[in-house]
Amino acid sequence: MQANKADTAETAQKALAIFSETYWPPLYTFVRRRGYPPADAQDVVQAFFLQLFEQNTLGRADREKGRLRTFLLTLLQIFLLKQHERMSAMKRGGGHHMVSFDMHLPETEASMLATSHLSDVTSYDVAWALTIVPRAWKNVRERFVREGKQEWIDAMRPFVAGGTAVPPSQEEVAKRLGTSVENLRVSLSRLRQTYRHALRAEVASTVSNPADIDDELHYVYRVLTS
Repeated sequence: MQANKADTAETAQKALAIFSETYWPPLYTFVRRRGYPPADAQDVVQAFFLQLFEQNTLGRADREKGRLRTFLLTLLQIFLLKQHERMSAMKRGGGHHMVSFDMHLPETEASMLATSHLSDVTSYDVAWALTIVPRAWKNVRERFVREGKQEWIDAMRPFVAGGTAVPPSQEEVAKRLGTSVENLRVSLSRLRQTYRHALRAEVASTVSNPADIDDELHYVYRVLTS
């Protein structure tokens, strides 16, 4: 019984860690676009996450059958209206820290510069999409690595998920992998399908109603290509 409780707690902790890693960049982006300096924006997001988890607010997302993306943004906007009352009582470095900003903070700040011409809400959506897409690719890559195909997945990435300014030719990649262009194209077709499924699964985890998956998936494409 104790082992089961420990496993359940560990699973819940991992789920919270994945949730935090996925959603702090868009939330942080929105707060920064509202005029908060970096240090204060980090404090706001930490406090916001703490409130979510202490009050088990995320459970409401399922009951209300909404998109987690917009549900969180609405909660954050309400939180910010009251935050000035809380910030006076907060000390930098004090309290509970639930999110580590170190790993992705530079790229999040760089992304903000690239979307400085957009509204704060649209910037939030772009930052959200930019966490969904890499996570989907990471899942696909890990699957290929487990199958001993790391060289293949890394070589095919430019044709599926970008990552290079000028992708190499298919002939060049096929030669590097020791296969024919025809075989490479078959593998690329399968990889694109696998990647689409992975991306759909990531989006599906952010909505309560399965009927919203396609609309939300199309929105990911739209905000990243606009």
